[in-house]
Amino acid sequence: MDAFHPAGAEDPMEALRKLLKDLGLPEDADVNDVEVRADLFRTMMRRLVPSDSMSDETVVWETVRQMARQFVASLGPDPSGSSRAARQVSEAVHLAELWLTEATLLPPLPVTPVVWSRAEWIETTLPAWKAMVEPVIGLLAAGVNDAIQSRLSDDSDGEMAGLQAALHPIMSRFIAAMFGAHVGEGLGQAATTTMTGTDLGLPLLAKPVVAILPTNLAAIQQQAELADEGLMMYCALRDVARQRLFFQVGWIAPQITALVQHYAREMRVDPEAIARAMEDAVPEHMSAETVAAFQSDFFSILFTPDRSDEQQAILDRLNLLLALVEGWVDDVTATVANRWMPGWEAISESLRRHRATSRPKSVVTPLIGVNVSPKAIREAAGFWEAVRGARGADGRDDIWHHPEAMPSGADVADPAAFLARPAEADDPWDDELRRFLDEA
Repeated sequence: MDAFHPAGAEDPMEALRKLLKDLGLPEDADVNDVEVRADLFRTMMRRLVPSDSMSDETVVWETVRQMARQFVASLGPDPSGSSRAARQVSEAVHLAELWLTEATLLPPLPVTPVVWSRAEWIETTLPAWKAMVEPVIGLLAAGVNDAIQSRLSDDSDGEMAGLQAALHPIMSRFIAAMFGAHVGEGLGQAATTTMTGTDLGLPLLAKPVVAILPTNLAAIQQQAELADEGLMMYCALRDVARQRLFFQVGWIAPQITALVQHYAREMRVDPEAIARAMEDAVPEHMSAETVAAFQSDFFSILFTPDRSDEQQAILDRLNLLLALVEGWVDDVTATVANRWMPGWEAISESLRRHRATSRPKSVVTPLIGVNVSPKAIREAAGFWEAVRGARGADGRDDIWHHPEAMPSGADVADPAAFLARPAEADDPWDDELRRFLDEA
């Protein structure tokens, strides 16, 4: 007797034959055969990740680029900006350079003012993201792969264990693409909220470029009903200040990257814990909604691993340094804006609210541990203001040239105690070392 099929439903065997034919396998292949299943799985996975010639690392970052670009493209037009916007940026950067010369010891830079689309921001900052994020992704991807391979090895009927060798390279490629898709979506989200090239507070540019993203500026301008010129001027002022710090104080950017990579090296992945997390997150009933929920739950578990004491100490140092950078930018910007930009506080408050509600956490916080709170930045700005009040702008900025003299978290909380400590006498050897590092 023929098997019963609901009206309008396709014969399952006919559907299977079509699938095998579409995948280039014999239509009469026995799907119960282990080798046939292996071929079927390999072919399906290659359809998902077709770049056999790519390394897993290349798969990750090509997927990151594609997903990030697709994300911003899905939101509508993404122009680089008009000639009028380019002229406004150039004028704003020129003014910012003049104003900052009176407010900071750090000298001007030969910066290039540019207008970027969101896609251009993604392409330009991708190498910096790769340097910071890649060690973490590599470790987590290896942990997921080990967890899957361990479950295949433990398969009771031995069938999947027999496929392990065949599936390993394909699963490795698929996992790389999966991580790339997740990071790419987060990077796309970041591209929709950042106002300038370094607005996230990280050293993402290889050379001094003050880049303004007019599409994002227009969005916040409409939301907060701000004047176009005032918002652009304020963003350019902050970015010029941040660029001077990153490029005139040569140790800051390498130190941030080194701390992030050190954090990644200290991460420990337990394949058994990952396997349990995957099993716990698998939904009972498959649908578009449950699959999306599974992905969200799984990545939430995966990207928030337990931290060791050493990792936490590294993150404390990293977040303190980033808070000091942003606090210094706040203090320098406020000094200039108080003189030259009446009503700048409204712009600053609008940007602060924008960061609090729109700043994406899917890339920065879970992957590299960065989590600088607004309170930490306010405290750092208060510290720099106190130092400037006691020692002047030159005395404030000179601290950056002495990494060993940088304030601790306790110093930031109690600037008076920091200022009460006697300054160490200058050492000619230290001066020579600083000159060497600055030249390098």
